[in-house]
Amino acid sequence: MTPPDAIILAGGRAQRLGGRSKPLLEVAGRTLLDRVLEAASGIGSRTVVVVGPPELAGPGVTVVREDPPYGGPVAALAAALPLVSAADVLLLAVDLVNGGAIAERLAVTPVSGDGVCLVDTAGRRQWLAGRYRADALRSALAALPHVQDAALRRALAPLDITELAVSDELVRDIDTPEDLEEPWRPTTS
Repeated sequence: MTPPDAIILAGGRAQRLGGRSKPLLEVAGRTLLDRVLEAASGIGSRTVVVVGPPELAGPGVTVVREDPPYGGPVAALAAALPLVSAADVLLLAVDLVNGGAIAERLAVTPVSGDGVCLVDTAGRRQWLAGRYRADALRSALAALPHVQDAALRRALAPLDITELAVSDELVRDIDTPEDLEEPWRPTTS
């Protein structure tokens, strides 16, 4: 099975964190960005695209920015999709603490239909923790009247998505200072 390319969304305002750069926040001695980049590398992604500010550039990573900046996750996805060529795309938010375990889980889960995304214990799809067919993503975005400030769940709702139920700890993310202070426990896939 060919590994998916990876798109990492890292360009939000982080308003609930007082505007601090989420990608550069540290958890257990490593930045959130390093964690998801290692996740993509760990499953063999050949192309890794980070959507965010230029200072997030690093070896083996293409950085792109949605236009205009802060246009939301759909605009970010639209900016990154032209840069990937694999049939499947691993889509991850930068603030996922267990990005490695998520990537491993998604890498070994067969994709039927248009993709697979993780679902928390409350039954909420975690759209930014998924593996999708690149062509299905392109078609979904092409059907939208605009991508700026569009809701990702609405954009991807027409797709045939397989849900993969996981623990809330696996899909834990960092949105507030309190989230950052919670003890982190590594979760295996």
